[in-house]
Parts: sequence; C-alpha cells; structure tokens
Amino acid sequence: MPEEPEMDIREQHETVEEIRHGHEEAEHEGGNGWLRWISLSTAILAVIAAVASLQSGTLVNEALLEQSKAVQYQAQASDQWAYYQAAGIKANTAEQTSDLLAVIPAGAASTQKYKDQSVKYESKKEEITKQAKELEKKRDESEHESDHFMHSHHIFAYCVTFTQVAIALAAIAALTRRRPVWYGSLALGAIGLGFMIKGFLG
Repeated sequence: MPEEPEMDIREQHETVEEIRHGHEEAEHEGGNGWLRWISLSTAILAVIAAVASLQSGTLVNEALLEQSKAVQYQAQASDQWAYYQAAGIKANTAEQTSDLLAVIPAGAASTQKYKDQSVKYESKKEEITKQAKELEKKRDESEHESDHFMHSHHIFAYCVTFTQVAIALAAIAALTRRRPVWYGSLALGAIGLGFMIKGFLG
C-alpha cells in the first residue's frame, strides 16, 4: 500500500512535465508562426514601398518635363512680345515717314506706300499678340500640370517614408520579439498604404 502514492506522484510529475513540454512546443511553434507573419507583412510593405517609389520617381520626371515645357513656352512668348514691339516701332516709323512726306510736295506720291506699311505692321501686331497670349496660356497650363505632378509626387514620397519606417519597426519586432512594436509597424504601413491609394486616386 505505501507504494501506490509513490506511483501517483511519479505519474503526476510525468504528466506535469508532459504538459510543460507541450506548452513550450506550442509557444515555440506560435513564436515561429508570429515570425512568419512579420516576414509576410515586411514583404508586403516592401512591395508597397517599391511601387510608391517608382511612381514617385515617374511623377518627378513628369513634373520636370512640364516645367521645361513652361520655360520653353515663356521664351517663345517673350520672342513674340519682342516681335510685337518691333512691329510697333516699324508701324510708327512708317506713319511718321508718311506724315513727313505729306508735307513735302514732291513726296506726296510716296505717302501711300508708307501708310500701307503702317497698316500692315499694325495688323501684324494683332496677330503677334494673339500668338503670344496662346503661348502664355500654354505656359500656365504646363506650370499647373507641373505643380499637380509635384503634389502627387509628395504623396507617394510620404508613402515610401511611412512604409520604410514600418519595415524597420518590423525588423526590430522580429529581433526583440515584441508584438507591440510589430503592431506599430502595421499601423505605419497602413498609413503608407493610405497615402499610396490617395496618390493613385488623386
């Protein structure tokens, strides 16, 4: 009879050890499962950052192209206004020449020629003004497009920043095995994803 309690104690001790061993295995497997989730979330964040970075770079190039067009249109418009002034000077010169010749009896015959030149230059001024204003309109449109592209670029740049910080936090979470750090990583990643969606919808 005294042997039975010894057997019970041994059995209980073995059962406790089995339970403890089972808990350790479960924790170990759970830890590996959690690390897999960190790896998966980091991979997704890396893809988001790569797409946003590519889009950000594309938008910067588009903005620079539009800015270059705006500068070109401005130069062309400036040339047109220079032609406008030259035509105005020629029209004034022709008109003054016509007025001077009208005073001289021998020059009355040449007066009409200079009057016609004055009218021709005045009509050219209207044409030049129209072209210059069209070029200035194109310049304004290109500047507006450039600003729009730069604004969109900034949105994608924010996305890249948030996702890169999220990736760094995920790495820290994996090393320190702290879930709250990983949750912070997921939160920042979600903000980055929100910026990317906003950029594509905008």
